[in-house]
Amino acid sequence: MFLEIIIAILLGVTFGIFTGLIPGIHVNLVSAIIVANIAVVSEVISANMALSIIISLAITHTFLDTIPSIFLGAPDPSTALSVLPGHRLLNEGKGYEAVKLTILGSLAGLLISATFFPIILTIIEHIYPFFKNNIVTILTIVSLFIISRSKSKLRSIIVFMIAGTLGLISLNSRTENALFPLLTGFFGLSTLILSSQNKIPQQEFTESTTIKPKEGIFSAVLGTISGFLTAMLPGLGSSTAATICSVIKKDSEPNGFLVMIGAISTVNFFLSIATLITINKARNGAILAITQTIQEPNMLIMLSCALISGGLATLIAKPLTKKFLKVIEKVNYKKLIFTLISFLIIMTFVLSSFQGLFILLIATSTGLYSIKKEIPRNTMMACIIVPVLSYFLI
Repeated sequence: MFLEIIIAILLGVTFGIFTGLIPGIHVNLVSAIIVANIAVVSEVISANMALSIIISLAITHTFLDTIPSIFLGAPDPSTALSVLPGHRLLNEGKGYEAVKLTILGSLAGLLISATFFPIILTIIEHIYPFFKNNIVTILTIVSLFIISRSKSKLRSIIVFMIAGTLGLISLNSRTENALFPLLTGFFGLSTLILSSQNKIPQQEFTESTTIKPKEGIFSAVLGTISGFLTAMLPGLGSSTAATICSVIKKDSEPNGFLVMIGAISTVNFFLSIATLITINKARNGAILAITQTIQEPNMLIMLSCALISGGLATLIAKPLTKKFLKVIEKVNYKKLIFTLISFLIIMTFVLSSFQGLFILLIATSTGLYSIKKEIPRNTMMACIIVPVLSYFLI
């Protein structure tokens, strides 16, 4: 049994590296494939092994998915806002530092959540009904606050309405994987198009982390709280939580902001285990896959796999980032940018067909306008906030 679980964790971490580093290949897709084929390989892989693979895969993914966001401008829904401060640090020669900060956030969020897991179980049980009934009010206040902090309120309102309308139409249409062209256009492609450097600056590979302990702790705790809310509340994803947090922790403070982003996505998945246990709700595709695989998942196995895979992902992430950076440092940056833009357009077509290309065009244009007019980029997260509001209002 013990050996089986260890093998399953290693398999899950391997799959997590694959999904984390390759844009468009999501945890939910691989989890669904595992569930679909579990009957075929049932003689080799037990239900507990499948459980361990999915947990390890998902946790590893949350540690590594900021790498393509920061270096390639191809955001995962949970890491869209990390493109902004991450790309800024990359252009300052601190791309390795940016990844380290997100890893620090992921690890800190995982450890904080695990430490307080018994207390969190009780909290979810008691306060879930209150938050569920007030989600519209919470998101409305957040939306108004985001707009109010912009220097140009009118332009922010326009961008908010365009992004919200595009998100509402896209996510309610028959377009597959609509989030990919939405977030890639708003945060990835628009950033890449305006990048004008001939090559990536020489990158620093210092092992020390340039963040004050108090700021790091505050950011990790803030990300943990936000990840907790996303795991508990229906319709509230990691990207929406990041938007809420960005109201408190500005992306102009890149170090703390990246720690926070790292914590949110990891905690979101980890505490989905808690919501499954307490209120029997599957808050993401991987957890749903688990419920389809085994009727009563073993909590000890799930927590152990999450902690072990998180530790392994921490060790793996740094050397992966170093190798990646050493390769792209030698490449002509303009050619790299052109290649990345072409790659994202092709991926959009593969994942979302012609409808996705149309969404990408509008989202990219809106992103370019926001950058030029210095409108806070989190305003464009209306593409997710508005559909969530409409879900509860209609």
